[in-house]
Amino acid sequence: MNKNWKLIRGWLNKGAKLFLIIAILAAAIYWFKFVPVLVEKHQVKRGEIIDEVMGTGALDAKIKMIISSKISGRIEDVLVDQGDKVSADQLVVTLDDDQLKLQVKVALANLETVESGVNKVKRDLKFAEVVLSNAVKTYNRYKKLIMPKAISQEKFDKATEELGMAKARYSRAEAAVIEAKNKVIEAKKVLELRKAQLDDSQIRAPFDGIIINRKRDPGNIVIPGSAILSLISTKVLWVRAWVDETELAKIKVGQPAGIIFRSEPEHTYPGKVARIAIEVDRETREFIVDVNVNELPVNWAIGQRAEVYIETEKKDNVLIVSEKYIKWRNNVSGVFVDNGGVASWHHIKIGLHGDSFIEIIEGLQEGDRVLTQISLKNKLTDQTRISVQ
Repeated sequence: MNKNWKLIRGWLNKGAKLFLIIAILAAAIYWFKFVPVLVEKHQVKRGEIIDEVMGTGALDAKIKMIISSKISGRIEDVLVDQGDKVSADQLVVTLDDDQLKLQVKVALANLETVESGVNKVKRDLKFAEVVLSNAVKTYNRYKKLIMPKAISQEKFDKATEELGMAKARYSRAEAAVIEAKNKVIEAKKVLELRKAQLDDSQIRAPFDGIIINRKRDPGNIVIPGSAILSLISTKVLWVRAWVDETELAKIKVGQPAGIIFRSEPEHTYPGKVARIAIEVDRETREFIVDVNVNELPVNWAIGQRAEVYIETEKKDNVLIVSEKYIKWRNNVSGVFVDNGGVASWHHIKIGLHGDSFIEIIEGLQEGDRVLTQISLKNKLTDQTRISVQ
């Protein structure tokens, strides 16, 4: 009896274990097959979609220059500071000009001296011209009288000699006038140079703009080319943005753009593509796009970082779906659609890609409700029951 009971109890234990396994498998099958998958649902609608190309760069000025000195000298005064607005031809820096003024006076005195020398040699030339004229007349008269022997050979020879001397004297006087005039020209050029150097001691702004940097102070010694101030024109300010070379075919001059400065990430400023580089960086494989800034923040600085979003294409009144609802199977795009509480797989043809939405060309209609699973534990498949959150 005890032996039979033990046998029965063994069979019961094995049956209980088998039943438990079957129950677990059934529960698992029910859980994965029949329990609804929790999903998020979105209604397909029509709207606007914009394709944008993003680039990162920095604010810069199209027209900029370093204000420097053309001559060596000591800075006497710097009349502007960074942040100051200046006008074209406005005096911004002065150099010590005492020595330059003295050099102008010396050059002016030298010019007056050589000009007076010209007057003297001109008088000498006039006198030599009179002497030469008399010598020619005497020679011509004696030449007519020598053949009939109306005068002696000695007188004719003397007239010939005096004519040669008069010609030589006239040539020397004429050369002296030319030399004196050349000295006047040279003296005038020296005077012009000294005056130009004196003018160069007064450094002026070449165009309207803003001083963005001051590099020298009064008392500093400068040489030609030494940077004193940095000036930019505010007529054209742009963001020089680096864009991946794969976007090159999409970008064109004149396209609108949005600019977001990192100092104001919540605000987008309007802009427009002004210039496209024709060289790609060989390491980063990026190229530069210059985007004009139509409006600036209250506080801005040359060199500050910004992102640009260039609008390359725009469509209105098209079917759009959020990108997160698009699924891919074997490189074919599709979506799950709510078909009376059951997920139904639809192949779709997509078009323009926006920031977070995608244009649907085929496969959906306005009003369809597309699905995406909320939890990764329950995989959404075709004909799966769904529960909408």
